[in-house]
Amino acid sequence: MIASSALTVIGAFAALFFARLGSLNSLAPGLIIAVAIMLITALTLIPAVISILSKAMFWPVGPGHEPQRSAFAALGRSVAYRPVITAAAIGVTLIVLAVFSSGYKATYDTLGEMPSDTPSQQAFDTLAASMPPGDLSPTQVYVKANGPIPQNELAALTTNLEGVAGVAAVTPPRVSQDGTAAVVNVVLDTSPFSTQALDTIDDSLRPVAHSSVPGAVVAVGGQTATLADVRSQLHSDTRHVFPVAVVIVWIILGALLLAVLAPVNLIVSVFVTFAATLGTLVIVFQYLLDYVGIDFSTPIVLYLFVVAIGTDYNILMAERVREAFVGGETPRDAAQLAITKNGQTAAAAGVILALTFASLTLTGLKNLAELGTGVAIGVVLASCVTAPMLVPALSVIERSAFWWPTRQSATGTEAGRRFDDAHPSR
Repeated sequence: MIASSALTVIGAFAALFFARLGSLNSLAPGLIIAVAIMLITALTLIPAVISILSKAMFWPVGPGHEPQRSAFAALGRSVAYRPVITAAAIGVTLIVLAVFSSGYKATYDTLGEMPSDTPSQQAFDTLAASMPPGDLSPTQVYVKANGPIPQNELAALTTNLEGVAGVAAVTPPRVSQDGTAAVVNVVLDTSPFSTQALDTIDDSLRPVAHSSVPGAVVAVGGQTATLADVRSQLHSDTRHVFPVAVVIVWIILGALLLAVLAPVNLIVSVFVTFAATLGTLVIVFQYLLDYVGIDFSTPIVLYLFVVAIGTDYNILMAERVREAFVGGETPRDAAQLAITKNGQTAAAAGVILALTFASLTLTGLKNLAELGTGVAIGVVLASCVTAPMLVPALSVIERSAFWWPTRQSATGTEAGRRFDDAHPSR
């Protein structure tokens, strides 16, 4: 519990530090506070309540009467005695889904994610039918100089901007009273929130604007330019967040499991699950539903939830396998015991969380539907496939190397070796 909560907190800190975007900066502190409160509650209030209520807490079953888990007992036997088949089937499926994540296209069109019958969308459709779509939110080009700006330079700026591909119209410059500042409004010929508009800002309009007025400071602003900056910053920060998260998670897992290879297995399985989840979103929304793209914030939020929560479930199963292994059980028996005892817990928790996020698909907003679907898929994969099946199967295949340098107890080592020699992995 402590380790899994710490992973979520650190993941949120990583997002807060590296992703310097307004929406993520507001999300990360909330996650940190919420998980910290849950951690304190789980370590103090819940044990106190269980102690006070005692036997009544688990009425009518009561202590000493564990319900039968035949389904997970059968699953445990299947995984323990067919680890190679299990790991190969799951691994191939996840990798195939992960390949589709390379087709991910980001969309920054927040207006297009609204239902078509909303007043704002209807207003835009009416505008676009008669005027350039960029009239919804013109781009501003600001010029600031130490002295009065020559009129011929402003005229050259206007002419150059009119020649940019993707520009529908350019308004005459408005000059400040002292003549040292001016602003030119640029109307694009496409939706100001579209990827094409963002490309026009980055690839053409900004370079032309910056080179048109020598000796003056030229800046390009407006909603389209802001989204272009968000896209650039997100691409840059993502390259930092992912590696940092990997290192932090590996250190925590290594300290918890006292092993070297086990944390690597857990990290790889979680990241493949994340990639498979994103690939599934691409299949569903871009290929089947024919969306232009998936909201730009979905992958980073999906990453935080799937990696943090998926690691939680992996810890739950791996620690149970490790406990049995250290206690003298063979790798095969340890995996079977962990699935039988803890598989149902992980699956139930995952299904509850997945259904909660799946409810976001009922909102009618495309970005929330994408996020809800993605988290639901990722959590189900992590709690019902990766944690209770793939991780135990890998522990059986890799045997004692999975837990190195941790060793079995002296009483169980020789028995485990004899058992493994008599029952090789299939």
